[in-house]
Amino acid sequence: MENKVYELLDKLKIEYSKVEHPQVFTVKDSEKYNIKLNSLICKNLFITNSKKSKYYVVVLPLEKRINLKSLQIVLNETRLSFGDEKLLEEKLGIKIGSVSIFNIINIKNTDVIFLLDKDILQYEKVGFHPNINTETIIFNPKYIAKILENYNAKYIFF
Repeated sequence: MENKVYELLDKLKIEYSKVEHPQVFTVKDSEKYNIKLNSLICKNLFITNSKKSKYYVVVLPLEKRINLKSLQIVLNETRLSFGDEKLLEEKLGIKIGSVSIFNIINIKNTDVIFLLDKDILQYEKVGFHPNINTETIIFNPKYIAKILENYNAKYIFF
């Protein structure tokens, strides 16, 4: 799966670097292994509404916390919660620990909406897993929109 990510970046002429590291499932895992990426590290959260009729990937800087109640208001949803492993595999084609903007490559005509914290754009470099959690791809965040638009994905910088 990660090969498709590299093919996409090459096709879109996006400069990147790759860092290989031990398998990480959580932020604590990356801290435990003391992985140095020299870029903004983001957390990527898979969220669904209570009816399981709308799905979101929320991307924000690692140090930020997401307030689901506030996000519910912004999205006009009644209740948001984290999607389970089955939904994650069905909607994004990946396993826990590999949620990122690159999941768009695994699915066609997705109904998942990508919600990205606008502060991400203030950094020179950002890192995302390329659909596996043993590598991180580092690139300029100004290309995030280009990547998502290549797949006609819905996205919002908030």
